[in-house]
Amino acid sequence: MTMKRNLAGREPGAGEHLPALAASSLPAESALTDWLEAQMFERRVVWIRGCLDELVATGVATQLMTLDGSGDDPIQLHLNSGEGTLAAALTLMDTIAALGVSVQAVCSGRAEGPALGVLAVCQQRQAGRHARLRLFDGAIQAAGSASAIAQELAQHQLQLEHFVEAVAGSARQPAERVEIDLREGRYFDVDEALQYRLIDAIWSGPSASAR
Repeated sequence: MTMKRNLAGREPGAGEHLPALAASSLPAESALTDWLEAQMFERRVVWIRGCLDELVATGVATQLMTLDGSGDDPIQLHLNSGEGTLAAALTLMDTIAALGVSVQAVCSGRAEGPALGVLAVCQQRQAGRHARLRLFDGAIQAAGSASAIAQELAQHQLQLEHFVEAVAGSARQPAERVEIDLREGRYFDVDEALQYRLIDAIWSGPSASAR
């Protein structure tokens, strides 16, 4: 029997995958992901995964506004994000506030930093029992001249104040308390998040949020 050899000319060892086979599976996986997301969108379900940056925020905001204009049923927003920027989070938080339909948010994985603000401002908010929730400042990258850096820092401070006010208003907490917890990078388990009024209920699985 003739064995296939890998690109280095060696016979593949146990557990090794041939590059051609691995590469050929990528288009199918990507197409399946796109198809699943399209099916979820038809059911008024939107996802935030990974880093919440400006590109992701713009795409999600567009989906939310499209669904807002296409019907009156609530929108489900599923979050699993552990990093991002305040600017991106505020784009979504302002969009959610302006929608004419309710947004039902579910965090089954992570909502940390800016993503926790997005979760907090939704009209209905749930988190899984083992969800990782943390309040902390988003990343900031300032470069260039001293005046450019100063301008970036000033803009970041304005965004931070807006973020704190929005979270405090949704959680019905004093802004000073939210600011302190954000500065300290406070973690919440779901029971603490309930008491803090960052969420309204504990999510028990897909059937709990099905409509």
